[in-house]
Amino acid sequence: MINLVQKKLKANIWKYFLNNLTNRRSYLPILSIYFLSLPNTVAHQIGIYTGIGWLVGFLLEIPSGYLSDIIGHKKTLVLAKFSMLFSTLFFVFSNSILFFILGSIFMAFGFAFTSGTDGAFLHNTLVSLKREKDYANIKGKISAKVSLISAGMILLLPILTKISLTMPIKAYLIFDIIGIVVAFSLFSPTVEYSAKDEKGEKLLSQLKRFKGTGFYTTSLFLGIIGAFILVISPFKELFVESLGLPIVYIGSIMALSRLIWFIVGHNLSIIKKIQIKKLLFYEIFFFSGLIIISSQSKNPYLAGILIAIMIGYYFGRSPIFDEYYLNNFLINKRYKATMLSTKQLISKLLSSGLVLATGIVMTISFNLGFLISGISMLIMLLIIYPFLKKYIK
Repeated sequence: MINLVQKKLKANIWKYFLNNLTNRRSYLPILSIYFLSLPNTVAHQIGIYTGIGWLVGFLLEIPSGYLSDIIGHKKTLVLAKFSMLFSTLFFVFSNSILFFILGSIFMAFGFAFTSGTDGAFLHNTLVSLKREKDYANIKGKISAKVSLISAGMILLLPILTKISLTMPIKAYLIFDIIGIVVAFSLFSPTVEYSAKDEKGEKLLSQLKRFKGTGFYTTSLFLGIIGAFILVISPFKELFVESLGLPIVYIGSIMALSRLIWFIVGHNLSIIKKIQIKKLLFYEIFFFSGLIIISSQSKNPYLAGILIAIMIGYYFGRSPIFDEYYLNNFLINKRYKATMLSTKQLISKLLSSGLVLATGIVMTISFNLGFLISGISMLIMLLIIYPFLKKYIK
């Protein structure tokens, strides 16, 4: 019986990989083009359906994590997969902006239900296997493989769109069905809780308990890094193109960043040897420095490589900090998804605040936009770090 349970728990790891892979939406680059191919649609309506989807995802971030901890991580992942399937169906059979709005809403549900929940589920699995110390390494390798495969799927888009604009989206119906089957087949690990892990603790009560632990200061610091990277990412191709990079090489930035993500994700054990406090200090100058140097580069290839390194490293090393949060900020072990979702929301809040200002500067000059972003990140991180190091071990 014990061996059977162990086998099911181990199977959760490769199923986690499939769960993440089927959650990717590689057709997003052609979604707006497909939308404009529909009758009676105009470009500004793209902002309507994407904005509504973003708002729904934003509002659901923490509540979805809390719901996941209440009803169970497996059930929530199943709900996420059905949400993704409904989203794909709305896009496939779309004939108006209403269908795109519904598709965006269900996609937001899917991402929100997965955010925090998948990490919590994997951690509980590894705790049951007595391998929780391997969390960052395992999650890092899985995320890296998923990223590399999804990059290959994006490269297939031109081939599929030659058949029809909806073909890449229709292909995801297969992925969504596979994802649902995988989610149903997950084995819920049994986790032992101590007396301090209160069942039924209210959400606001949990958020208050994070006060004074360093959770919010650390989340603010990491959120600033993530926010700047996410905000400037949509401009990276336009930036290097303005420097003279041939359009045929534009996709190489994404491909190189995924390759670096893959390499970093498979070597997290090396990065983990650096003390977290030192790693965060180094990252102040690493991220802001790459942005500033790329802004001053006249060589499009050098700028593209620097940006790819920055993005690839950022996503590749992320599981280290998820592991740190689970080991140091988890006050109530029953609410792992809630904590991880709260961390994620702080980054989204900062991104929403920066996106408008960054967009305005980018319309003046991409070089100026990147330069101001890098300097602003450097200043903000240097201000917060003295407060941060009081809490970081």
